[in-house]
Amino acid sequence: MQVILNNQLFKLTEQQCRRPLLNWLREQQELAATKEGCGAGDCGACTVLVGRLQAGKIHYAAVNACIALAGSVAHSHLVTLEGINQGHVLQPVQQALIDFHASQCGFCTPGIVMAMMAWWLNTPANPMQSATDLSRHRHDIEEALSGNLCRCTGYHPILKAAASLAPFTLGGEACESGLTSLEAGEIKTCLASTSTIESTHLPYQQPVTEQQLALAIDAAPEATFISGGTDLGLEVTQQFNTREAYIDLSQVSELQHIEHQDDMLHIGAAVTYSQLQDHLQANPEPSARALQKLIPLIGSRQVRNRGTLGGNIANASPIADSPPLLLALQAQLVLQSGTRTRQLPLAEFYTGYRQSVLAPGEYIRNIMVPISDQRVHIEKISKRHEDDISAACVALAYELVDGRISQCQIGLGGMAATPVLAKHLQASLVGKALSDIDSEQILTWLRKDVTPMSDVRASADYRLQVCANILAYWFMETASSQAGGVL
Repeated sequence: MQVILNNQLFKLTEQQCRRPLLNWLREQQELAATKEGCGAGDCGACTVLVGRLQAGKIHYAAVNACIALAGSVAHSHLVTLEGINQGHVLQPVQQALIDFHASQCGFCTPGIVMAMMAWWLNTPANPMQSATDLSRHRHDIEEALSGNLCRCTGYHPILKAAASLAPFTLGGEACESGLTSLEAGEIKTCLASTSTIESTHLPYQQPVTEQQLALAIDAAPEATFISGGTDLGLEVTQQFNTREAYIDLSQVSELQHIEHQDDMLHIGAAVTYSQLQDHLQANPEPSARALQKLIPLIGSRQVRNRGTLGGNIANASPIADSPPLLLALQAQLVLQSGTRTRQLPLAEFYTGYRQSVLAPGEYIRNIMVPISDQRVHIEKISKRHEDDISAACVALAYELVDGRISQCQIGLGGMAATPVLAKHLQASLVGKALSDIDSEQILTWLRKDVTPMSDVRASADYRLQVCANILAYWFMETASSQAGGVL
């Protein structure tokens, strides 16, 4: 498997493919600017850029090198801090950080440079924007840098440095040049020439079509499926558990579509959160507003650039962020095994803690989300509002007739061994007037559905009470708005 690292083409050995990308960069390539901080994708010190061909252009995304396996960046242009330097001339991003005194100890700075570089490359230029007006860019800048922690400077100098770049953003075709001494044409030629699977017997395989995927599964039926790897990567860095073989689904073209069919939003299982977020912003759907609210709370930009909706579901984690909302929306899954396809509700997918109905060699191909005019709410409860694992998650989709609940679906995360629907609570709410529902009633009904555990994130009693309070608040808020009141 091959990768273009900065200015050179490298071959990855079988052993290197299954190890963290950060280790390969620091230990084998001696590129020490990419730092190891947390080893868990939280601090951003290890941020690098990964460029891939998209519609004939090279698109660069910031990713965490610590939890990315080296094999996952095969057939891409990988850029580290060393790669953006051209002789003794600093890139504008680097110069801006100097000009605004945005670095002190410097340990986090390389990752901040790379995250800021990704934002700068992918933000269209607007000469009418003022470099001194931070407020005009602050939201986008904060989101781009949300995965980078700095313990020295505070963040204001970093934000000011980023804001100063906005009028000079490259944007468009220029995104494909200026990173390294290689020309865009050279990079495209190299990427195109390395975009085929070399062997179905490698311990890390990255097929690009479902036909190649089928061959890979036949050759290694016991291999572990991986996509973004933002969770499986932690097994390697935190538990020192490396699987014998991986089949990477992230580049399979048939798993990367987003389209609308028959009042359903069809999302390929390998679609990243960033890709879905961009699609929803460009194609707003009333019923997708809850998804738009949730996605920015799912990790940092680096995590969302790799994490996929399919992987979040397939992991079968009880605290996964997306399943509660998808359960409330009555999402359906399309599962594929060879030439056999089957469809089932997400509510029937989970069988136990980290367990699902997936058979050996079977994978999620598609997630189908109904488009409707239901009222939908989602709340993730965590110690930090963003970039944190949830203690609990509650999602509600419901319809009203004459001020009474005619139907509802309530998805819960962190409340049981799997994400679940609160079936008893749902049945108890149907027919109730919004003004007659309070948190104590909800809590009583909720206890019949779930018995959460206490752990380092929250106690069982807290989880129950906060979910009941949130549901009661949503109903009260709706009742007040219908009556013309203000909460």
